[in-house]
Amino acid sequence: MPGSRIGFRHAADDPEAAAMKLFDITRWPAFLVFVLAGGMAASFAFVTVNLFSQAMRSVEFLQTFGREAIRHGALWQVGELSVWGGLALSCWLVFKICEHDLTNRYFDWARKRPRRAPGQRAEGKGLED
Repeated sequence: MPGSRIGFRHAADDPEAAAMKLFDITRWPAFLVFVLAGGMAASFAFVTVNLFSQAMRSVEFLQTFGREAIRHGALWQVGELSVWGGLALSCWLVFKICEHDLTNRYFDWARKRPRRAPGQRAEGKGLED
């Protein structure tokens, strides 16, 4: 095709490529990545607290009622705990992806900054002046 690079998928050629651009957080502004990381950390905290409280109630229910508890939905609760655990894991993974991206951006920025000698001010004058 004229105008396209070999080996690359372009949004004009493939609608899937256009949809996947949304998930490329390296193209997002740093502030939005930071907000996403904060939202995922808050979601992770909520889901984890809910997971632990529900697990403790489920264990208590099983210990108190035994086989009768299984007939009244304890196995359903185990399935719910699995779903909450998967949601907590996905929130944590998205947070770590955002953290990694922000850390890489910071290190790239820090490498580009000019280095000053110890005791030198930004204007180029020493501390003795």
